[in-house]
Amino acid sequence: MLTVLVSQTTGGVARVTGARYEVLEVGGASLSDLVKSGSMHLLAHARTVRTLERETVTVQVPIDAPGKVIIVGLNYRDHAAEMRTALPQVPRVHMTAASAVTGPGADIRLPRIAETAVDYEGEVAVVIGDPASDVSVEAAWDHVAGITAANDVSARDVQNGSNSLVSGPNVGLAKGFDTFKPLGPALLTADSARDGRALALRTLVDGEIRQQSSTAQMHFSIAQLVSRISQYTTLHRGDVVLTGTPGGVGASSGRFLQAGQVVEIELEGVGVLRNRVVAPSPTPLSRNSTKS
Repeated sequence: MLTVLVSQTTGGVARVTGARYEVLEVGGASLSDLVKSGSMHLLAHARTVRTLERETVTVQVPIDAPGKVIIVGLNYRDHAAEMRTALPQVPRVHMTAASAVTGPGADIRLPRIAETAVDYEGEVAVVIGDPASDVSVEAAWDHVAGITAANDVSARDVQNGSNSLVSGPNVGLAKGFDTFKPLGPALLTADSARDGRALALRTLVDGEIRQQSSTAQMHFSIAQLVSRISQYTTLHRGDVVLTGTPGGVGASSGRFLQAGQVVEIELEGVGVLRNRVVAPSPTPLSRNSTKS
């Protein structure tokens, strides 16, 4: 049986069982708390204190304030084909701002400095559960807490260097604007995710399917990515690795996100990550500005 967990906004962790949530006795800790403290094992014997209907519960981001957010580029065969680019010989790894992480239902805010070419990328995000430094492919899953859905929102004009207001090309900055890394809604635990079966992944914008693929299209597996990245930098509990996006991105068609649109990332076993796109914040007043 799959083990799928969520954090409630009112506190605590719940296990997803069909249309219900079983709230577990974990002393009020969030899922993020358990991951970062290395206490996920407590869930195996946690008793159910109450059962709630799913529609009555608001969930929060499964991992908040990660130490690192690492992104992998060009890791799906169908995406490489649509971009007419050869698959890489080794993973393309970048780092981006952890402050970009947000959760289910939160707004994706278009940045004033780069609002015209903002793109969606439905992805599988890996949450690290135990420190990993130079680990083997065979041992990699032992260091994973679980997986969740992610939207690797990207300002393409910053990524490709065509934005005259931003020094580029700059992949990390393009993907690191505030609110650009929604995660959620749930965590599929490593023991349920590591069996290697393909998981369906799709992205919808205002109900229209833009991406429809599966993890079978991955070029490098989750274990291969965790192993390789751990050779570059130690992965700590709560770090997040985004594993690449399939074909169908807006950059391939020129259909970028607009304020008012709703983006949904559906990952089999995890659920639907839903976020609304909103307009840039009003131009801030300078410190010396005065009202007329």
